[in-house]
Order: sequence, then C-alpha cells, then structure tokens
Amino acid sequence: MKPVPGSRGQDTSIAGWSFAIARTLDEYGVDSEAVFAGAGINLSSILSPDERLQINCVQNVWRWAAENTDECFGIKVARQLKPASFHALGYALWSSSTMLEAIERLIRYRCVVSQRFFCDLIEEGDTYRISLIDQRTVKTELTHDAFMGLITEMGRELDCDEFGPLWIHTTYPGSHPTERLSAYFGVPIETESGESSIGFARNTFEKPLMLGNPDLSMQLDGIVERYIARLGLISEHMLRVRNEILGLLSEGEVSIEAVAENLNVTVRTLQRRLAAEQSTYNQLLDEVRHQLAMEYIQDPGNSVTDLAFRLGFNDSGSFGRSFKRWTGKSITQYRESLGQKNPPA
Repeated sequence: MKPVPGSRGQDTSIAGWSFAIARTLDEYGVDSEAVFAGAGINLSSILSPDERLQINCVQNVWRWAAENTDECFGIKVARQLKPASFHALGYALWSSSTMLEAIERLIRYRCVVSQRFFCDLIEEGDTYRISLIDQRTVKTELTHDAFMGLITEMGRELDCDEFGPLWIHTTYPGSHPTERLSAYFGVPIETESGESSIGFARNTFEKPLMLGNPDLSMQLDGIVERYIARLGLISEHMLRVRNEILGLLSEGEVSIEAVAENLNVTVRTLQRRLAAEQSTYNQLLDEVRHQLAMEYIQDPGNSVTDLAFRLGFNDSGSFGRSFKRWTGKSITQYRESLGQKNPPA
C-alpha cells in the first residue's frame, strides 16, 4: 500500500509515528517490515516521516505489538520519537517557552500527528490534567503509554532529567503488570480508572524553559499551517478561524465579530473567505463544537453543565439539543452506549 496523502474526510497519522514503531519492533528482534506488511503498509515505500498513513492500518500494527511484545513497548516507542517525527510541529514543540505552551501547541495542531487520537488539557487547581481521547476503531493502551511517554521525554529533555508527572491513570485491568511503567514515569500507575490521563504540577508546566524561542516557534507554526493546508487536512485559513473559535469558546464569546477582530479582518471579508471554501461561520462553529463534544464526552467525569460551558453554549438545554442533532441520541443515551454512568448534571 502506498502512503496516502491526507485530505478532508480521511483518517491519517503522520508516518513519523510508524517509523518510531518500526525501530522499536526492530529492538525486540522482530521483522518490522513483515509486521507492517501484514497490516497493509509497505514500509520500504515510505520515503519521509512527513508522509501520511491510514490509521486503520497503523492501529493494526499497534494491536500486533500489544499481543506480541510487553508492557514497555509504548514507552520504548516514545524514546524513538524525535522533533523530526512530526514535521515542523516537532521543532515548534521543542522550542516552546513552557511545557504548557508546548501542550497547547500540540492540541492546536493535533491533526498533524493523528486525526483520531487527541488530548485535552484541563486546569484543575494547582495541576494540569492531560486526558487522552482515542477515537480509533481498534484501541490499544500501548499507544496511550507512548503519548504520555512523549510528553515526559520532551519535558526531561527540555527541562531536566527529573521532570515527571504527579500521577498516571490508565484503563489497564488491575492484573496488568505496571512495575516497569511505574519505574519509568516515577509514580504509581493507577489501573481501571476509566480514562487514560497524566497529571502535572502547575509550577512544572508553567516554568520557563531555557531553550524556549518564541520567534522560532511562531515561524515554525506558519510552516505547520502550510503543511496542514497543503495536504488538505484543513485549509490554512479555516485552521486559523477554527483556532480562534477554540480560543474564544472558553471565554464564552464565540461571535463572528470577535473572531473577525482577532484575525484583523472585517466580518464581511471573513464571511466571503469562508463562502469561498463552501462554509459559513455558524457551520464552522458547529463543527468545532461537535468535534470537541465527541472528545470531551469520552471523559465520564464531565457533567452536562461542564460540557455546555466549555463549548460556549448559553445553557445545558441548548447543548443537549445540538448533541441530539449531531448523534441522533440524547447525552444520557450516548453515554449509556459507551458504558458510562451519567454524572450529575
């Protein structure tokens, strides 16, 4: 199978992930090309880590690893990930001024890494919780380990070797061996917690990094946006409008006037540019809310009121009606289909 170029509607991940997986398989003495071939990927045809691969093929490689390696496979993949693994985004992450800025940048440009595996950053008092949102058909916790390992490895390289989380929550069964994972992260691993998440102290995440370079990271952001637009993951202009909407949602102000002002254009110009891409502001706002709602609802701890507030709705009733339109189910029905218990409203 040839690597597929990213485009709207396709589920792809950057090949840099697969390169790291292949090198890790080789460390285990496994023929990585044979494993990838079994998943429908011709590994030797991938000429650059910037190419895109179909997620439904890559996830089968992860599944094979889960069945044939050990509990350390995910963190060993994390150690193979480098800035170049994620095109210019990797270098932008590594030149961020704080770890908080790096994670916010990773969330903003998450489609570069994967179109079906995300993270959500939640501020909770003196801590930040990064909750992993896995929308792949075939889920493996090894991928979650790799993602949390990536954050930890980046922090240790940019900050200090002692950088580490306050806690790790996993969906592993209680019988899963966690001793080596615990030794790597430096904290006990909580199993059967209902979510995959990692927590960090606020002062750790907000501390200035000595290698932070705001001018460089901003220039790299532009390269990332052009990469996203070139591959059709989303146009550069649409990406900027979406990012403005994302930033305003938490403030409760999601009007087209506010977005246009932040982009230094008139409302009419913004409407015209969106129309040229067969879109409207209301449609884009609805799409952003829909995508975030499907991510946030994976966390059983989010109440309907919390979700409505984070998505910029005036009340939970408005959110509930929109959710029913998106999914054909009420929030309660959808959560029951996920096997969740509905938290208090």
